[in-house]
Amino acid sequence: MILVLHCSFIAHSYQGTRLTPDRREELDWPPSPGRIHQALMSAALTGVPADNTGSEAEDALEALGWLEQQPPPEILASVISENSGSATGFRLAIPQNNPDGSDLLKTSILLAPTLPRRAVGRSIDPLKVEYIWKLRSPADEEAAAQHLGVLADLTAQVRYLGRAEDQIEARFERLTKDGPPDGRGERWWPTNEVADVDLWVAKCGTTNGLVGNHTKPVPGRTQKSPASRFLRAQGYARGVAEGLRPVHVAIFQLLAETGDPDEVPLSCDAENAGIWRSRVRQRAVDFALDSGRWDDPDVAQELISGHPPGQSTRTEQPHLAFVPLPSINSQGKADGRVRRIALAGYARPEMEAQAVDVYQALSASLDGEDIEVGASHYCLRLFDHGPEKDKVWSQLVRSSRVWHSVTPVALARGFKVPNQTPDGSRKLTRDERYLRKLAEWSALLRASLRHIGLPRDLVDTCSILLTPSPLLPGTLRAEQYRPPGESAILTHARLEFAEPVRGPLIVGDRRYRGYGLLFPY
Repeated sequence: MILVLHCSFIAHSYQGTRLTPDRREELDWPPSPGRIHQALMSAALTGVPADNTGSEAEDALEALGWLEQQPPPEILASVISENSGSATGFRLAIPQNNPDGSDLLKTSILLAPTLPRRAVGRSIDPLKVEYIWKLRSPADEEAAAQHLGVLADLTAQVRYLGRAEDQIEARFERLTKDGPPDGRGERWWPTNEVADVDLWVAKCGTTNGLVGNHTKPVPGRTQKSPASRFLRAQGYARGVAEGLRPVHVAIFQLLAETGDPDEVPLSCDAENAGIWRSRVRQRAVDFALDSGRWDDPDVAQELISGHPPGQSTRTEQPHLAFVPLPSINSQGKADGRVRRIALAGYARPEMEAQAVDVYQALSASLDGEDIEVGASHYCLRLFDHGPEKDKVWSQLVRSSRVWHSVTPVALARGFKVPNQTPDGSRKLTRDERYLRKLAEWSALLRASLRHIGLPRDLVDTCSILLTPSPLLPGTLRAEQYRPPGESAILTHARLEFAEPVRGPLIVGDRRYRGYGLLFPY
């Protein structure tokens, strides 16, 4: 059995905002469940004297107190596309009323500082959102039947959600089938792992906390506590396509013997990141070859080194990738310096548990390991707060339609560019042969995208732009990432999919060496 709260925005627009961790406002879409809880609280307390809240709204507060104890709801929301105005750059000129030093020139509309217009989500189609609570136990189903009438009455009184312009029609219903309602939109579900957004949700005690905040006398020239203080942040993820995902990720910080993480020689620039990769990989392989550490030494060696025991051929199964991580922020701006290296471990589903044990043992062994580069010594320090808390890795695992390469894509498989047209009537010009070469490279890259498990329809319709020039600030031209003896083609790439794709995306050949690392643009 499920409970569903349906909301339809009459004007096809929504203007509610939320604060990001860096204190920027962004569109609160989908609307946070905590916003719904506050709207229902407002309906319950409208017209009720502050000193008589308990008796006047007893049934409503009891129903909301039960609802806050349920797990966070799933959300089914209309898709607001990038071109619908959700991230408008339009600026609204507002004169400054209290200019510094009474300089009246600053009150001019032309000279006054301007404020960015608040984010607005618009849709030509009806803009809808549904909150879905799944009831798992008979006791919850019985309580839902008891409170449904009160919740439905409160929902019918809610007229606005977001801002005063965001008028809605809302209704509450109980469905006996075990499944989502027959609605269309993008599905979001609560997760404690990789999340696309953090939304406010009600927690145990939210209702009483908000009531106390409502009835609390406030002295003059002071403010009440913000409502968010009585809510909690919950990560939500949306259903998007994703490629091959690592079963285990370990992030290592590179520390110089001086303790300075910004020391320059060979420690931080992306051009020499391959030195770090080779040094760390050699230590990992030495660890794998120590057969006394493993229950199954052959499996450990193949997963870590990428070669079956006693063979020079590469393994056909997913294995460990050594990925230098250039410092990069959420706007895609990099300083070109490598301060971390990620060990991303892959495995087939049937041996995932065994692979995780191998990768965890390797990560623990490398923690604190000294690496010698020239005359300098560096230390590998394991980031022990979980990779999702790392500022760089958390950017790389987001979802996006457009991806730019941080490190160039490597193409090592052979191809042949013809010298003549298909009918043999004439020789191809230099420009024509160049276009044929780019087409061959794109075909190899599409094959890699299919190989890592992305849906075929997304791969076939993906727009691919290949260029030797860097696509992200602070990164370098593709050829500058070539280590001695490397013969593969190196090129930067821009990929644009028809639908969002979740990272991490590491594509092309040599991806187990960190080439082809993509950033969600």
